[in-house]
Order: sequence, then structure tokens, then C-alpha cells
Amino acid sequence: MSDVKDIVEIGGSALTPNQRKQFEAVHSLLLPVNKEILVLPNAAVAEIVPYSEPDKVNDAPDWFLGNLTWRERRVPFISFELASDGEAGKIHKNCRIAVLNTLNGNTELPYIAVLSQGLPSLQLVRPNNVQYDEGTVDQRQAIKAYVNLNGIAAIVPDIDELESRIMGLHN
Repeated sequence: MSDVKDIVEIGGSALTPNQRKQFEAVHSLLLPVNKEILVLPNAAVAEIVPYSEPDKVNDAPDWFLGNLTWRERRVPFISFELASDGEAGKIHKNCRIAVLNTLNGNTELPYIAVLSQGLPSLQLVRPNNVQYDEGTVDQRQAIKAYVNLNGIAAIVPDIDELESRIMGLHN
């Protein structure tokens, strides 16, 4: 990865070159999802909570697991793996829910909940410890980039795409 800020751009809005120069590192979380790991800036993660059963939604796609109540708000709950055409993990006692900020100011959908297969780990992302995985060419949805972070293969999710797909379910 040529620039650490590509991870921050998960929210969607690109930074100017001057804004990019201001950052030397991004505090991030590595979130396990089935056989893959998502890398998210801390600012994108509102909270990690224990797994709870969602309220199911009739006729929803398989990646839309339902709605959760979090801090007295209804939050759509998804499987990133299924939303990105990957292989879904099983629900088990170590599963968690990552409540993500959508980061683009959408008052109709300020949060998205994502199923995690365990607890995230903290990671400081710097220009010298992250690189694009140029060899990974994939047509999967909801993936902004594949990266290698300190020897760990990770995915930068496209939260904006997920948000658009969720909004499309409600229209």
C-alpha cells in the first residue's frame, strides 16, 4: 500500500494530498471474519459487543442477518463474508458483533453491525508495515483492497458499498 490513508478511506471520502501528509500512522483493528481478516481504522468501529440473535427480516438476502438493537437504535446486521461473496462462518460462543460507524454522515444509516468470528486485535498501520497485495485479483463485492499488514493478509472492506446495498433493501 503506497499510503496509510487508504485504510482511512474506508468511509468513502478521499483525502486531499495535504490531508494525507498529516498522517504517519493509523490506529486500526484487525477483525476476524471466518477465514479472513478485515482491517478497519479505530474511528470506523463504534463498539465490539457479544453476539446476540438478530430480529430476522423476511425476504432479505442471505448476507443480511437481520436487525439488532444497540444503544436503543435499530442497526442492520450483516455477514461480511456473504456480502462479499465469500464463505460464511458458523456462529459459535466466541463470535462478536462489530458495530461500525458508516463515517459519511448518513443520518438514515449511521451504523452497520458485522459478524466477527472473535475478538479484534489492535494494530498500528504505518506506511512501512502495510502494502497492497498486488497479486490478489478478485471480483468479490464490498472489498476495497487486499493488503499485507506485518505479514498478515487482510481485507480493506468497502463500507460505502455495504451501506448502499443495505439502503437498497429499505427502498
